[in-house]
Amino acid sequence: MTPANLLLPLDYTPVLGVPLDNVCILRLDRSDSLAPGNKWYKLQGSLAEAQRLGVRRLVSFGGAWSNHLHALAAVGREQDYETVGLVRGEPGEADTAALADARRWGMRLERVPRSEYRRRNDPDYLQAVAERFAPCLVIPEGGANEAGVAGCLAIAALLRDVAPLAARVVVAVGTGTTLAGIAAGLGPEREVIGVSALKGATDLETRVRAALAHCDTGHPARWSILHDFHCGGFARVSDALREFIAAFERAHGVLLDPVYTAKAMFAIHCKLKTGEWDATEPIVMVHTGGLQGRRGFSFL
Repeated sequence: MTPANLLLPLDYTPVLGVPLDNVCILRLDRSDSLAPGNKWYKLQGSLAEAQRLGVRRLVSFGGAWSNHLHALAAVGREQDYETVGLVRGEPGEADTAALADARRWGMRLERVPRSEYRRRNDPDYLQAVAERFAPCLVIPEGGANEAGVAGCLAIAALLRDVAPLAARVVVAVGTGTTLAGIAAGLGPEREVIGVSALKGATDLETRVRAALAHCDTGHPARWSILHDFHCGGFARVSDALREFIAAFERAHGVLLDPVYTAKAMFAIHCKLKTGEWDATEPIVMVHTGGLQGRRGFSFL
């Protein structure tokens, strides 16, 4: 796909009575990889670090439906890296479709009890993991590190290239890494709105500010995070969100994942419906992929 083909303008067809013709979608889900979406970008800095260190084994963490582990396994398959996924759960639990993909692509999967998994950001624990799988590079859950932010600068470059007139960019937020990279790569004339997929994630702003402090890119875009569109919490789907997904996909033929992108588009819809956002102002929603996770929702 060429960069220009990744930008999809929506037409006037209304969704539950609200037209979205001022909205474009940056279709990262259509990028040419086994791992389409923002996760591919977040991994690029870690891949460069692994190459610098001369290691060919990548180790990381995730849940049973982790987009991050799914993408890491795919990148390992494509670029001939050995990959290890430490999966939250108990030994003997059946693989989800996401983990089955990862295993088929060569990822070694190990279940980690939840009590141990909670230590995944503890330096001593990470050192023990690094020693156990040495020589390796240990990548944080979700690719949430400085390398991940640096990789997402390329998403900002895409936005500057294909959507130079869009003053407002909307992206779903899990760890805040993608939001930080996009904001760092855009100038202060732009506004980046994050839509939290988690309930009660009051530390996200602190994490984004810390990530931006390590970026030497000049003045970042103005940014903020909306916390009212989690629809019940991480990987939860409210009745309103379920209705919106069905109506949006019927109207525009673009699949959304209920964990992240559906919540970002739902937030746009709600803000336009209430008039809080000007319906004539160009908006770009970053489609961060994650469509493999749709398989975990029976209503889809």
